[in-house]
Amino acid sequence: MTAALERSLLAAEKTRRQAMLAADVAALGTLLSDTLAYTHSTGVTDSKQSYLALLASGALRYETLEFATPQARLIGTAGLVGAVMYATVLKGGVRRDIASSYLAVWEHTAAGWVLQAVQATALPAKAA
Repeated sequence: MTAALERSLLAAEKTRRQAMLAADVAALGTLLSDTLAYTHSTGVTDSKQSYLALLASGALRYETLEFATPQARLIGTAGLVGAVMYATVLKGGVRRDIASSYLAVWEHTAAGWVLQAVQATALPAKAA
């Protein structure tokens, strides 16, 4: 049971990455908690509404996005995913390469996994 839940958690994380890259706000909307706290590596925290609005408007666009070596851990009904994110983003017309270590906190509900929080910490840029 634990291994199956961890696999489903990692699948939800993969779905989140794909939706972020595609700017698929409908798909993300089903994954994100209404009380989401998404703290970027810049220290800025978005709510579900503000994060989806950035993607929907095109003010934030992921050109590339990689979640490297994600590790899942279950604690009660919570699932934690830690990984390193490498991305090229276009925000406000400015292209940036991002490398961050992040922790995503998911809650397992009857409907599936729901993302409650993300906390990212900036890392040095990925070597070419």
